[in-house]
Amino acid sequence: MRKNKFFISRIAAYKSGIIFASIMALIGSAAQIFIPNQVKKIADLVQKNMNGDIDLSAVVPIVAVSVALIAAYGLLTLIQNLIMSKVKGRMGRDLRSELIGKTDRLPLSFMDRMTIGDLQSRIVNDVDTMTGAVSEIAVNMPANIVKLVLLLVLMFATNVYMTLSLLAATVLGFIATAFVLKKSRPQAVKLQKAAGEVNAVIAESFSGHLVIKAFNCENDMTEHFESKNEKMLKSSRLSRFYSGIVYPIMSFSGNLSYVAVCITAAILFSVGSSNITFGSLAAFILYAGFISTPISEVFNSFSIFQPAAAASDRIEEILSAEELTDPEKPVEAKKVEGAVVFDHVKFGYVPDQIVLHDLSADIKPGQKVAIVGPTGAGKSTFVNLLMRFYEPQGGRILLDGVPIDEMGREYLHNCIGMVLQDTWTFCGTIRQNIVYSTPDVSDERLAQIIDACGLSFFVEALPDGVDTVISEQSEISAGQRQLITIARAMAKDAPVLILDEATSSIDTRTELLIQKAIDKLTEGRTSFVIAHRLSTIRNADCIFVMKDGDVIETGKHEELLEKGGFYKELYYSQFDQEQA
Repeated sequence: MRKNKFFISRIAAYKSGIIFASIMALIGSAAQIFIPNQVKKIADLVQKNMNGDIDLSAVVPIVAVSVALIAAYGLLTLIQNLIMSKVKGRMGRDLRSELIGKTDRLPLSFMDRMTIGDLQSRIVNDVDTMTGAVSEIAVNMPANIVKLVLLLVLMFATNVYMTLSLLAATVLGFIATAFVLKKSRPQAVKLQKAAGEVNAVIAESFSGHLVIKAFNCENDMTEHFESKNEKMLKSSRLSRFYSGIVYPIMSFSGNLSYVAVCITAAILFSVGSSNITFGSLAAFILYAGFISTPISEVFNSFSIFQPAAAASDRIEEILSAEELTDPEKPVEAKKVEGAVVFDHVKFGYVPDQIVLHDLSADIKPGQKVAIVGPTGAGKSTFVNLLMRFYEPQGGRILLDGVPIDEMGREYLHNCIGMVLQDTWTFCGTIRQNIVYSTPDVSDERLAQIIDACGLSFFVEALPDGVDTVISEQSEISAGQRQLITIARAMAKDAPVLILDEATSSIDTRTELLIQKAIDKLTEGRTSFVIAHRLSTIRNADCIFVMKDGDVIETGKHEELLEKGGFYKELYYSQFDQEQA
């Protein structure tokens, strides 16, 4: 019921257009159902003048009214379809925009639980499924119900016995359809879930196609996709079977009603009933054809509602998720110096699986801090908490003496520049990629940044220089993309800097060229450098050595070597590997 309320609330948001379309549908239905009455008049006129000349002057007005009713029905249906096309388009646009905006406000912990393919499926497929059902649910169903009631009134007024016989034949279809609809909802839910899984596999295969080829796993990926695709096929067969069987059942019921009406009429004729005429029989045959349509469409609307309700459930799961919160009155420092304190911080991505147990650290303004340790020690978690990508379960983090949870996230992120290990560039010019968050960077400053990052030779070789458009298909190496992300951080010029394995995709020669630029970039600002190659952080003011979620050693490079602890073990094991 909760999901149905969400779907209904979305329909209510566009009530003005839907109401107008519904009025068009109702008037059109009223125009259509009065057509049999005109046919009855003509048939009665023919029967009355069976042995003489028919008065054409009496027929012409009836035919004119019939043509007018048919034309009105067609025109009103066209207007209704045009209105609903616009409404569905706007609803789809607004829902997709709302979902994208929502994902920007969701914590990474929510995004971690969802695959990219499933998220794409919800934003594209589920939105299309939901908006596609709006016309049937909000317009056609009410119009068909009203049409059905009016038809029943006219039919009872025409002949009670034939109406009862028609309804008796229709009951069979009603019972069968109710049973089918009960089975349809679970299959619709399974189909939507299976579609999300298929999209997830497709996204994985495209994003990781180089790895798949390198390890000769094309067959494995194909088999994995086929299993998910087969699962979707089975769900699709059942879902479409239940949805598709509704119309044949009601069609059979409608055809059966023709037979029932004819048998009843024959009986009434045989007993000489005065309630049956040639005109009423002709009208009733049309009524029987007309009434099967609204009954079929009402039940068809119910069958369409099942996948739409399942889709709205998946959409609502995102829209109702708890968002990132900021304090009502966020604190902002007049000038950020860059003093960072971790005060007994405790954190786990899963509550019962703690990654950081009791992390404490005191970083002075302007210090260059290197964070080292084995895989899984908590290095990236350290900076993720500083960025408030996640919230600690215990302790607190302070920037210039102010707890960061008292700051607005936008303000905090403006204070911190970040270069991730995973390079990310979007489809656009190199200029746009570098000045991503700082569009006011001058051409002179941009040239200085490009030169400092060692990008000059690369940019000068491009046909349009910094205005060359790059995309995923562009022949740009991973190292060049990472240089662009480093340039992006330089352009931001924030007082705090985070370099998370920022040189992991750069060759040794290029690394030496930009190391000086990075050293210059870190001057005068607090910087956190997560490094795999320990040789690159020898000049750090302080090195945090992490293991199993705790900082177990701190000090400069020489001091830590003299201690002969875990850092020395890490350093010389890596040095031996490089020598080997």
